[in-house]
Amino acid sequence: MLTPDGHCANKIEKVMLLALWANTLKDETQDLPAAKKLIFAGLGKPTYPINSHTIASYLSYWQRLDDLTKKWRIESQQVEEDIAIDYGDPRGDYAPRKLMADIMAQWYEAEIKAENILFTVGGIGALRVLFETFNTHYEDVPGYRIITPFPYYSAYSNNPSHCLHPIHVMDEPGYKLTAQAVEESIKEAYTLAEMDHGWPKALLICNPSNPLGNIIDEGELIKIAEVLRQYPDLYIIFDEAYTEMSFLEMPSFLKIAPDLKERVVILRSATKALSAAGERMAILLVFESSLMNEMLNKNISYFIHAPRSAQAAYAETMANFGVEEKKSIAAFYKKKVEYVVERLKNMGAAMPDPLYHVEATFYVLADFSDMFGLSLPKDAARVLQKTGRVSTDEELAYYLLFQDNVMITPLSYFGLSKHDGFMRITCSGREHELHELMDRLENRLLASRKNKKITLLEKINQSLTELKKLDSHMYDLICQKLKKAEGGQDTCLHLKSQNQTLTKIHDTIIDFFELMQQDNLQ
Repeated sequence: MLTPDGHCANKIEKVMLLALWANTLKDETQDLPAAKKLIFAGLGKPTYPINSHTIASYLSYWQRLDDLTKKWRIESQQVEEDIAIDYGDPRGDYAPRKLMADIMAQWYEAEIKAENILFTVGGIGALRVLFETFNTHYEDVPGYRIITPFPYYSAYSNNPSHCLHPIHVMDEPGYKLTAQAVEESIKEAYTLAEMDHGWPKALLICNPSNPLGNIIDEGELIKIAEVLRQYPDLYIIFDEAYTEMSFLEMPSFLKIAPDLKERVVILRSATKALSAAGERMAILLVFESSLMNEMLNKNISYFIHAPRSAQAAYAETMANFGVEEKKSIAAFYKKKVEYVVERLKNMGAAMPDPLYHVEATFYVLADFSDMFGLSLPKDAARVLQKTGRVSTDEELAYYLLFQDNVMITPLSYFGLSKHDGFMRITCSGREHELHELMDRLENRLLASRKNKKITLLEKINQSLTELKKLDSHMYDLICQKLKKAEGGQDTCLHLKSQNQTLTKIHDTIIDFFELMQQDNLQ
């Protein structure tokens, strides 16, 4: 694969590569009418207004320095207070750490102190500190395993020193994480480690899940805690970057399992719910002092510390983040999610498990496997260096990007099979943008299913003459089934049903021919 500049893209994270191409196409198509402009629905893009307390904190921070600077000039440099912004505490300044600790203590209903807080440069910075700490901590365990539900947040796979070991939640009802699935995965990881020595060292859970958008039930979390008590060598990491965006109440693992607290690390971020992605505000909650010390060393090595203004802004925003604000954010995104979910159902493109529900975030998963077989646009060769037909979700993503000016993300970037045809849609756009997005996707799906219907009918009709010669009774049965399959409007949903029927008819004919051939050979 290639970058927009024509360079090899093998070392670029795939979601970011897709975004690079989307931005390039946006620039190339900027003169097109609004109805044809590129729609970004493949990245985690918050659209809820930034929190007023975040703005107020930044204004206060800089206003204070501005006032001191003016005073310094007026009073002939006689101001005693510091005006320059010097390096602060690498863990984060004490005041915001103390404030954040008090807030988190209330949030999780557990004792949390300032020394348990480490401010980081965004969620990605927090993950880097976490993974690099483990890389050093387990340098004698090459390929150590981190157990995590698949699909997982794509950034989890950016660290080459660890191996992600799957918990197969796609096999569970509603794609929900269960204690049984966790236990089975842990046992499997230890069994594999007996052969390759890649011992499991942590369980990493994204809750709410990105990309699934669901939440672990409290009862299941209690059972998971019971499982983890049997494996004292595993750290327990919760990535809760979307916790303020949950539509349901989030259970507190620290309250459920206080005896496991020393093994717990929690990541919190202002990126999504507080709509402050560009300000890089995040924290790690760490309760084992030696692990915190190691993480602090890594944080110093890479970043020294998070910007001091951002620390204060994040803590002060969370101090004023009340129930009503949380409800408002949830209502804002839930409405958008529900619209996309309903459109997908009406298109026959919802995920296969009817028990699957989005309970948080602004992501919805879709099944676009019926678009496989489309001819790749010539321009897609700029990225893929190939032509032919769409056979993977990645190829489908670039098809939609180049053909329909739509950016959505393939689930293979999150650890699932590239042949499933599952895609993640970010539902944070304005109402008219979401309508246009879903219209484009529905039109493409409709055209794809029409083509599939034509192809199936051609294959069946080609077989009918031979079938009539071999078995007139079978021929009559097939004709009756074909007649029943005909009719109805060519809607996305009806075409899906028709194509399923036609596929069964075609398979029946093929099976009959194979059986007749076997009888002749005997």
